[in-house]
Amino acid sequence: MGAGSDRVVLVCVRDRPRQGLQVLLRMGAGADEGKAATASLLEDDVQVHDRAAAVVERCHGHTGDDARRRLGHDMSPARALGFWTAGTRVLLAATGVLLAVRGSSRVPAPQRLPSRQRRRLENMLDLAAFGVREDLRWDLGRLLFFSRWSAAGAVTGAFLVHLPERVGTAGLAWQAPDSVLLGWRDRRLVVDFQTFACLRTLTDFSSCDSLMAEYAAR
Repeated sequence: MGAGSDRVVLVCVRDRPRQGLQVLLRMGAGADEGKAATASLLEDDVQVHDRAAAVVERCHGHTGDDARRRLGHDMSPARALGFWTAGTRVLLAATGVLLAVRGSSRVPAPQRLPSRQRRRLENMLDLAAFGVREDLRWDLGRLLFFSRWSAAGAVTGAFLVHLPERVGTAGLAWQAPDSVLLGWRDRRLVVDFQTFACLRTLTDFSSCDSLMAEYAAR
């Protein structure tokens, strides 16, 4: 993470009939034998290309003013919208899922992109050019504002996304929030502050539907 950089965090959730609400986490082994494993949400710096004009032109579901009202009036509309577009980029890179609609009718586009295609889309300018070719716009309404932290002039914004699709990427795993917090309590897992805070909030909800309904109404 760059010093003083804005940061986007994705809280990807789904429901399972027996397990209930689950969240998608990066799971890492301990650096040395006997060290606790790590668990963290999907995250990355917000990059300058995430708010480029060519990227903003491909957005659907939110404007810069919408983003600013939700994330904070202390930032410009372009800076605020960059969190949502960065979230789209991070989700695609990690899972292959692209939140997009196609054409003037805004029909949801096929969501999974094969890895060979994703490797050619390294930043949001690449994605913007891809969107023009495929007549796609980024479905930013699928990302719900969840929480915000500020430090040293930089902002970390967390966003909810309902992700029912199968995700088989190495290093990612679906986990029950309370089981991860128990692992942290028992020192079997290392959990960073943002991940801990988000997981703690998730334990207040019994289902993905109730969680998404709560934050969609805000």
